[in-house]
Amino acid sequence: MNASNWILATLIAMLASGFGGYNLGRGNGVAAQQARQDHQAVADLAGLLDSHANLIKQADAASLAMRQAAARREAADRQTTKELRHALDSTAGARAGCLFDSGVLRQLAAARDRAAQAAAGGVRGALPAASASAGKP
Repeated sequence: MNASNWILATLIAMLASGFGGYNLGRGNGVAAQQARQDHQAVADLAGLLDSHANLIKQADAASLAMRQAAARREAADRQTTKELRHALDSTAGARAGCLFDSGVLRQLAAARDRAAQAAAGGVRGALPAASASAGKP
């Protein structure tokens, strides 16, 4: 081979090598950018999962608080029912003539006030108490 053929072969080899290097570098750059985007997507999803886990914990705590409040309300209702039954049983004979002991009337008034307060209180927290003159003509 003469010198011009060698130069031409070298030049073609250099161009082919340059073109291959360019394509390899471009492919590596595209892959690196895709890896950065994938990493960000995974980090975002991990953040969403953590957020959802915290929301689940908050919902569990709220549910527990509501169950406890309902249990307290049920206990108060049982106590009020017990007091009313006792008050009515103690004066069963006198009710035929519409006579009520003053202690029984005080218990009934107290039970009425507690019932009004419970009705205004909601499940988890009390609202302002019913006034003593509420419902009186």
